[in-house]
Amino acid sequence: MDEAYKMKSDWYHHGELKSWVEDEMKPSQWNDEIYGLFQTAEFIYEEFATKADLREIAEGEDRKEDEFLEKLADAETPLYLSCVSHSKLSAIVLLFGLKTQNDWSDKSFTDLLETLPKMLPEDNVLHTLFYEVKKFLKSFDMGYEKIHACINDCCLFRKKYKKLEKCPKCKASRWKTNMHDGEEKKGVPQKVLRYFPIIPRLKRMFRTEEMAKDLRWHYSNMSDDGKLRHHVDSVTWNQMNDKYPAFAAEERNVRLGLSTDGFNPFNIKNTRYSCWPVLLVNYNLPPDLCMKMENIMLTFLIPGPKQPGNSLDVYLEPLMRI
Repeated sequence: MDEAYKMKSDWYHHGELKSWVEDEMKPSQWNDEIYGLFQTAEFIYEEFATKADLREIAEGEDRKEDEFLEKLADAETPLYLSCVSHSKLSAIVLLFGLKTQNDWSDKSFTDLLETLPKMLPEDNVLHTLFYEVKKFLKSFDMGYEKIHACINDCCLFRKKYKKLEKCPKCKASRWKTNMHDGEEKKGVPQKVLRYFPIIPRLKRMFRTEEMAKDLRWHYSNMSDDGKLRHHVDSVTWNQMNDKYPAFAAEERNVRLGLSTDGFNPFNIKNTRYSCWPVLLVNYNLPPDLCMKMENIMLTFLIPGPKQPGNSLDVYLEPLMRI
């Protein structure tokens, strides 16, 4: 971006400071609120936490770790005793990928799962029901959250709006309308945003020793010859470090880049439908890894049929603070 560019309008829709200069000179209102919450939480923890509380927290963490290791051992079980090419997890992911790519119905996929074990040795561990496959994958936080949205992109029906029947701004109904009798279909939303939580994925990345090292690559690999080889060598990176020194001091803090664009998922040119995936790129990783497909995270899936346009921030702004 041209360094001579200056923002001419103020950002005020979501509580930002009115002056761009003031925003650069002091922390934002949001940062002040977060800092205050951290101070309050730290005070409560120091004043009221007992040895029993600390022991309970430690036991809870150990229990979660043991449960994760058990699930991991189960996932790494060979498909059958003498199988060396596929584990239980790899076989299920491969089959589920085929279902998605070829648009198989749930019934046809269940029929396949019921048939395959009959062709494999008796000691195979393949699930025979689609429900069991979904439950198995969800245990690794591979699912997504459905969040109802206003048909006009005014709000998300979550937190304080979770129980509302109509949009608080445009008064549009949350539910679809029956085409025949005009009555609302309670429980059937007009629009659904799909959110893929990123925190469980980041936790899994830090659980892997090699990946944990890669996630700290940016901290000690800045260019020393003035050439731009990675985002860490950019002027913007240094400006962020200067603005948020406490964040920059911790090498494990993750820096993410957001990208989105619309596409037609139906592959039919005469069908006007625009679905918007929102992707996150991990800038902590080395340059040969950060742009690889397996390291780019799908975070939101914004449904169509029309593009969200200027209302895109209605989805992103509240959810990025989860």
